[in-house]
Amino acid sequence: MSYPYPQDRHLDRKEKGEQPYKDAREAMAQERAEIQAEAEAFGEERARTQEERELDAEERLGRINREIASEQGIE
Repeated sequence: MSYPYPQDRHLDRKEKGEQPYKDAREAMAQERAEIQAEAEAFGEERARTQEERELDAEERLGRINREIASEQGIE
């Protein structure tokens, strides 16, 4: 809700008290905490996935090297 005059906001606080504003601040803080937790979980999942990719790449490279060595009879 927008107020046409600044004094209306002050009058609204005097009539309704600080509780609506306090409740809204708490709700926003809780929402921010949830968003932060989701972002951290997403980041951790991506990092773990990157590590797994690197391990898979190392395993494939080793397997390819062994195949090439066996084809060339080097072992």
